[in-house]
Amino acid sequence: MSLFKKMFGGKKGANPEKVKSKKEESSAVLKIKQIERLTADAVKVIFEVPESLKSSYTYVPGQYLNLIMDINGKTEHRSYSICSDINEPLAIGIKKVENGIVSSHFNEVAKAGDEIEVGFPIGNFKMSKVDGNYVAFAAGSGITPVLSIAKLINNTAEGHLELFYGNRNDQSIMFEEEINMLSTDKVNTTHIFSEQEKEGFRHGMLTEEVITEIIKSNLDLLKAKGFYLCGPEPVIINAQNALKKFGVQEDKMFYELFTTPVLMESTKEAVVSDFSGVSKVTVILDEEEEHFELASDGDTILEEVESHGIDAPYSCRGAICCTCKAKVLKGSATMEKNFTLTDSEVKDGYILTCQAHPNSEELIISYDE
Repeated sequence: MSLFKKMFGGKKGANPEKVKSKKEESSAVLKIKQIERLTADAVKVIFEVPESLKSSYTYVPGQYLNLIMDINGKTEHRSYSICSDINEPLAIGIKKVENGIVSSHFNEVAKAGDEIEVGFPIGNFKMSKVDGNYVAFAAGSGITPVLSIAKLINNTAEGHLELFYGNRNDQSIMFEEEINMLSTDKVNTTHIFSEQEKEGFRHGMLTEEVITEIIKSNLDLLKAKGFYLCGPEPVIINAQNALKKFGVQEDKMFYELFTTPVLMESTKEAVVSDFSGVSKVTVILDEEEEHFELASDGDTILEEVESHGIDAPYSCRGAICCTCKAKVLKGSATMEKNFTLTDSEVKDGYILTCQAHPNSEELIISYDE
């Protein structure tokens, strides 16, 4: 983004009376009902959802919430996975990360009664129907969305989950009590510790070799309807590589990243860029239109939208949260990266505006679709 935009708020400036916001349609202010300590550096945050908002916060196990908070005079956007069952109070898991402004706030400062702006549930890492056996590899806080999925399976007549959960030691297990409450007939959990040897628990890390050994020891795992992977990027890559060795198709592997990928390559591009020049862009948000010109090699569409005082939705800006998704109604756009949109969504014209650039003389996109 140019220095001019950073200093003066963009080409149009953000007139409060004209700023277009999707917040009323995509988020609400919720009160924290309770904060439970899970480990020395992780908490479970439970929200109070008023009856009038119950339908807005209906979710599919595996999805997440975007939080918008003012901390030390700065607005922070963060995404956290839902850990609750659909019949439980809405809750998320938050593990404190080094220099993490928001995660530190929840672990050290936040309390019951605090009010937080919380986005409505979103995300493609989910399970809406249980109709067979499943396998999950989770590490650290990656257990959070997997736990919600495990609870779904635990409460259904059909279905079984083999869960492999990696941590440093038995003191770093998030949601240990809740995991232990799941029926072993429905959810069988294997704990793996990288820094501790303990009887009854597997020792090691979730490397490609260890995951390969796990599968070799029980080839029936390969019959699973789906494989759910969540944790640090290397763990997801290790699991993907191991599963591919055994011939598991990519469309049976689902993964969730909590941080912008470093090692993983984006393989889901919108279209190959074949346009060079300035595009006439129309953006639709909350049924209102904004028009501007944008060079194909200039700022991303999201950056340009913000520079015109439009309060477009976003969270990570790294192609992993899907919050800034919009649909191309006319023309085309290219994306630098895409780790979350499915192939069918891209085919239907959806883009991540934090990664998108115009690829046609005229481009019309809508955040309302």
